[in-house]
Amino acid sequence: MMKRLFALILIAASLPLAAQNGPEAFKALVDSNRVSFKYSLSAKDKAQIRTDGSVLIDGNCYHIATNGADIWCDGTTRWTVDSEAKEVYIESSDGTAEFFVNPQEHLDRISNLKVGEKSISGIYKEPSQGAEVVFKFTSIVKSPLSGSTAGFGFSTAGLGKEWVITDLR
Repeated sequence: MMKRLFALILIAASLPLAAQNGPEAFKALVDSNRVSFKYSLSAKDKAQIRTDGSVLIDGNCYHIATNGADIWCDGTTRWTVDSEAKEVYIESSDGTAEFFVNPQEHLDRISNLKVGEKSISGIYKEPSQGAEVVFKFTSIVKSPLSGSTAGFGFSTAGLGKEWVITDLR
């Protein structure tokens, strides 16, 4: 579930720029800048299904914080951490590249797209189940790349025995 949610966040984040300047525009922005934004996703017509969080993308690294779960990726390893369930999944990762393979395939699934200088919103129609997801990205900030993976990893060393750690690398 978290992977699908994360993929939707990154695909939707790339679409407005893709619509304006071609799918390479967002990849170029991410490749040459550190980008952060806050987001909210909600199922259209189902107000009780909603998630909010923040995203930080720095080159091939990213961190997503959302309703009790965090995803860290240092470009080669991804840690999905559910603090409430006390679970950590560790997987190999191609970093942001795995989510930016072909965003133009999703352009026809976006409606009501509104792009502002610091915000983006629209409705994404999820293809497999047909659900419509309202997305909003706010507080969009770009800055120079840090050139460091510091802050994009997660250490399991300090976790207690009650944590379940699944290492799939």
